[in-house]
Amino acid sequence: MRHSAFRKLWSATTLAALGDAISSVALPLAAIEVLGADAVQSAVLSAVIWLPSLFLAIPAGSFADRTGYHRRLLAGANLLRVAALSSVPIATAFGLLSLMQLAVILAVIGLCSVLSNVSESGLFATTLPSELYVAGQAASYTGQTAAVLAGPSVGGLLVQLAGVPAAIGVDAATAVTAALFLLRLRPVEYRREPGSPESRDRRPGLAFIRRNPLIRTALAVTATGNFFNMLFLSVLVWYYVHKLSLTSAQIGFVFSVQAIGGLAGAALASRLARRIGLGRMLLVGCVLSHAPLLVIPAIGATGSLVFALVLASTLLGGVGESVQDISVGSVFALVVPPHLRSQTRGAYQTVSFGLRPLGSVAGALIAATAGIPVALWVGAIGGTLACLWLLPSRLLSFRGQDDLPEQPEGAPALAQ
Repeated sequence: MRHSAFRKLWSATTLAALGDAISSVALPLAAIEVLGADAVQSAVLSAVIWLPSLFLAIPAGSFADRTGYHRRLLAGANLLRVAALSSVPIATAFGLLSLMQLAVILAVIGLCSVLSNVSESGLFATTLPSELYVAGQAASYTGQTAAVLAGPSVGGLLVQLAGVPAAIGVDAATAVTAALFLLRLRPVEYRREPGSPESRDRRPGLAFIRRNPLIRTALAVTATGNFFNMLFLSVLVWYYVHKLSLTSAQIGFVFSVQAIGGLAGAALASRLARRIGLGRMLLVGCVLSHAPLLVIPAIGATGSLVFALVLASTLLGGVGESVQDISVGSVFALVVPPHLRSQTRGAYQTVSFGLRPLGSVAGALIAATAGIPVALWVGAIGGTLACLWLLPSRLLSFRGQDDLPEQPEGAPALAQ
């Protein structure tokens, strides 16, 4: 991309994703290996990071759009992350690290993720012309997927060679560098005008989603898919270990292959959007995200063929997930007005992410009452059927920029 503003935003978000991925290994290891957390305590810690998404995404998005401080909020989120993470090596050095401190740190990281998500959605569309939104979404997805692919390995290696504080220090360094990239970006900030109709609505993001059939359908597809995907994932590792007899190394390789599929999907996204349009691209992504996973509960044996089938289904699922995410992100950037992007993203995230823990609970209940394979079948079938939301919707025939009303005011200004 020749657009310097997008390159700065891409660099910042990719570095932040790398830091997230490193901490996703380092912080659980700190809880388990340093503090001796048991399974229940580890599960509670993993849930804490989602709480800000449930309760703060809507007000955070509203604040970002009301003030127009998208870049400052994004940079501030990275610096707040540094402050929270810096307490880990300090507390470790004095022997004061505790599970309560880790819980607070994870809650702060969750808040930073909320601020980053809602602010980035307000910045992204100002860094590129609309005809490059799909390519920009694909580039962003590629960077973040590469970070997710490399981060856990880097984090695990750092913990093994230098300890948890060193791994946390690297995460903090990525956050500082990301903030520096953002501070060099000269944004075009949009804010909600005090006299606008949206300013009289207490939840304008939710109101926009209700009114707009394209975003409403995209949310229905995403939220339904998230629910059934978490239902599936909540029992998947147990099934791999106890039914398919996969080793830890094999399971790690499976998740790496999923990330590789994500990179492949991102590489295909622009051509796919030009050929079939964003709506049908979303349909393809939704089906590919879930339908290949039907192979996994159908497997009843062990051996190299089973492992190959698991890898193939996971690879295709990774391709579908990236195609779906890129199509949704592109539709969002095209359809949502600039002054509503952050609060609409906040409302979208609240609904979509809010169903994830419910999916995990549903998976546990089904597994306990009907068995692990049944839970996997329900998750894979339910996720595949999420695409049905598209069939009666205008979103299915939506191709992109050409299907939007003409903007008489001309092309919007871009960030530098």
